[in-house]
Formats: sequence, structure tokens, C-alpha cells
Amino acid sequence: MDNSDRLDSSFDAYVLKTLKDWQRLGVIISVVKDGENVFCKGYGHRNIAKDSPDGDTLFHIASHSKPMAAASLAILVDEGKLQWYDPVVEYIPEFSFSDDYTSANIAIRDILSHRAGLPFLVGSLVEPDYSFEDLNTDLKAVKPVAGLRERHSYTNVGYAIAGEIVRRVSGEDWVRFVTRRLFKPLGMDSTYPTIHDLRKEKGDPNELENVFTSMIKVGLEYESHEWGIGINQTYAPAAGVVTTGYDIANWLIMNLSGGVYDGEHVISSKSIDEMHKSQTVVEPLRYKGVELDWNELHNPFGHFLTYGLGWFCYDYRDRKVDEHTGGGVNCSSIAVVPEENLGVAVCTNADSSDSGPDFLRDMRMAGALRMRIIDRFIDAPEKDWSSVFMNIHKKYA
Repeated sequence: MDNSDRLDSSFDAYVLKTLKDWQRLGVIISVVKDGENVFCKGYGHRNIAKDSPDGDTLFHIASHSKPMAAASLAILVDEGKLQWYDPVVEYIPEFSFSDDYTSANIAIRDILSHRAGLPFLVGSLVEPDYSFEDLNTDLKAVKPVAGLRERHSYTNVGYAIAGEIVRRVSGEDWVRFVTRRLFKPLGMDSTYPTIHDLRKEKGDPNELENVFTSMIKVGLEYESHEWGIGINQTYAPAAGVVTTGYDIANWLIMNLSGGVYDGEHVISSKSIDEMHKSQTVVEPLRYKGVELDWNELHNPFGHFLTYGLGWFCYDYRDRKVDEHTGGGVNCSSIAVVPEENLGVAVCTNADSSDSGPDFLRDMRMAGALRMRIIDRFIDAPEKDWSSVFMNIHKKYA
């Protein structure tokens, strides 16, 4: 079967039914296979006026910025300007945690794989003037949530530190570096490091025509939420990026092609392999005192879940999958299946700006569509993943 024929009218019907069942209004799906963008399509509505989304619709990928931050450091590794095991204090001498041993020994690899004992968040994600100096000062008063390399502890702070290392080594702040060294070579001309950068170039996103507006169902009606000021420059490497369906396809192609895009090496194949390699086992998440199995968010029948350098890594139908979700103005699931040379991006326009039930709902809905797509491309038996994930969601809701 031709790759472009695998997501046919029956898949269209399944997507629309999934949106209805999960009470969500819109989704954008991009699929790459064997180095080509074979599918990019919007479903439902991108805003309260019921305009349709498409491959050029702008959406916020939030925490999928983390793989892009890791890729920025990979470029510097390729140039011999740093190494994955270098200690953070080699580049930020004043870096100091409340624990002296941890402060002195945290390595770049540790901050990227969430095993440095750093807290989830320190300071402000959105205050425009919140600087890395402010973060470093605030961090001195915070105790580690775990010992160094003791366990996985998901953190935005580590990626703020990664962005500062990029600035110290390259002489450019991360938003300029990632635009010049990653987005431009990949032809991601509609991608912005932060909502603030989008606003500077294109204007208020709430007034732009082709933007995925956040919407949430309240009672029987949907409410539209405006895009706020967005993530500040300090935390941009953790959660800032805005992109489109067509642009994210280019990013996936590069990750599946050993760092090559349009015949040019953007990142070395060695660094691509390193980023997608398991570094630490992912611990269960606790929400309102209840332990949540991360596998139930990514793949309820997986055998392992680990974290690489900016990517979650797990197994699905005897294949390795690398993925990172993102929740903010929108909610996304963006994944690659290297053995199949397959990449999938699913973004819904539900407002998932907190870590509550709606964020988990949207992660599960996006996951259901992601797995349905993978099944189509590996000729697996058809399974109603939407129903599977809905039953999981009801268990915790």
C-alpha cells in the first residue's frame, strides 16, 4: 500500500469520532515516512468561529521544546565545544544548588535526562523579566527533590540551565541560536522559539488568522482562551516553541535521517543516536496523591519507559518509540519510530496549561490517535485506542 493511502476516509471518520467522544474541537496531524511528509491535515475547528485548521496553522508544542534544546547542545557537542558529561559549573561557574556536592557534579547529561534532582519549576515561567540570574539565586534556597542520578524527576529547570549553557558557549541566547542553527536549516520558517517571538514578528497571535485557539468545554458550551504572553526567554528551552504541522514534519524527518535534512548534516548521526538513547528509568507520576503509571499515558501495554536526552523512550509492538508530549496553549504528542522510519505529530487545540485532568485527557486523546496511526503504517491489527485510553482516563478522573 502506498504511504499516502494508509490514512484514508475511514481514518478521517475515526479522528472526527475521537474528537466528539473526547469533547475536543480540533486536531492537526502530521506524518512522515521514509524521509517524506506523507500526511498533514487538520480536523474539526481551529477556533470558536469553527474555521478549519490545516498544515500551516500555528500551535504551541510546549515541552516538545525540550528535544530541540537538547539538539541545540548536540550541535555544540558536534563542534567540540562541550561534551555531554561536562559539569554544568564548567560553563556556569556561579551555578549553585543548596547541596554542594550536587552543584559541583551535575553534568549536562543529567540536566537533559531529568536525573539531577532538580525541582519541576523554580521562579516564573512567564514573567518576561525573570532572568537566569534570578533563577540561579532562587535555586540556592531550594533543596534537591532527589539525590544526583538517584532517579528520574521531571524538571523544567534543567532545560533553563541548558539554554544558559548554549548562551555561554555560543555567545547567542537560546532563542537566536535555535532559530539560526536548527529552524533555518530545517526550513522551519513558521516556527518561533516563544510566543513573544511570534508576537514580535507577526503580531498578537489572538488576532492572527491561522492560529490554533485554545478551547475548553465548560458545561455544554466551548469557551475560547486567548494566547497569553507565553513562556519567558529563560524557560523557552523547556516549553516555548510555536510551530506548524508542515514545519514539525521537517524536524521529524531530520531526527529519523541521522541528523540530515535536504542533503545537509544539521546534527551528526552520533549525536542523534545519543539523544534517542535511554538514560534513566521514568518513575510513576503522582497526581492528587494518586500514583499514575506513565505507561498509561504513552502506551498501556509497554514493557519499559525511559528518558533519553529530551525524549521519552518506550516500546510498542516490538518497536522502540521516542516521543515527547507538550501541554500549554495546546496539547501535543510528537513521536518517531526509528525502525519504521516513521514520525507522527498530533496536536489538539484544547487548553492544557495546567497539570490537571484536562492535560491528562488531552495527552491520552493525542496518544490514542498516535497509536492508531502507527498501527496503520506497520500493518498491525486495528484497535480502538480511543476507547482504551478513555477507559484509562475514567479510572483516574
